[in-house]
Amino acid sequence: MEKRSPRHELDTLEALLFASGEPISLRDISKVLALPEKACEKLVLQLKRQLDQENAARQIERFENRFQMTTRPLYYDPISVLYQSKQMIKLTETQLETLAIIVYSQPVTRQSVSDIRGVASDNVISRLIQMGLVEEAGRMKAPGRPILLKTTDSFLRVFGLSSYKELPGLPAADAQADPLKEAQAEPESDEQMGLPDDSQTDEMEKAGQDQEQPVPEE
Repeated sequence: MEKRSPRHELDTLEALLFASGEPISLRDISKVLALPEKACEKLVLQLKRQLDQENAARQIERFENRFQMTTRPLYYDPISVLYQSKQMIKLTETQLETLAIIVYSQPVTRQSVSDIRGVASDNVISRLIQMGLVEEAGRMKAPGRPILLKTTDSFLRVFGLSSYKELPGLPAADAQADPLKEAQAEPESDEQMGLPDDSQTDEMEKAGQDQEQPVPEE
């Protein structure tokens, strides 16, 4: 078998990414190049550095363990002249809320999303699937085997993320924002709460004994 040069492998990788148009996993790149995934990852990063140093119109973006060749943002405007009919994705507040629930809970069922939102979300989820931001991720091992949902590589691309690790963390529970925790953390004295002290309580009890309270008839 003829031994391929590193340059040939790099050129083959570039052709593969260019022709795909979609993110390609390291596993698929490994199959094509017949190299271990670690070696393929090094090649991808090498090609990425090369394109960055040349300030080429093409760039390589990473989405978890998938890679895609895209156009640099500098050239979006001239390209948009050619593709004026292609509209940017615009999300409503309801769609953003639903998308946030899915991305932080994935894989998740439609019913779980609806339960968290407190309203049926089938239509919103279907729209997110049409936009290419959400996709099916198998079925849950539970009665009825409901379909699981997850976000797509397009979600990462639209929001300018290379990994889900770049997502902002969910806000931690703030004890000061929770009145129950606040009360437990700093119990107030009887005087602060407006409650009578022991001497006042004795006087009230004595007055209650002297004055008979009427009992309402049934």
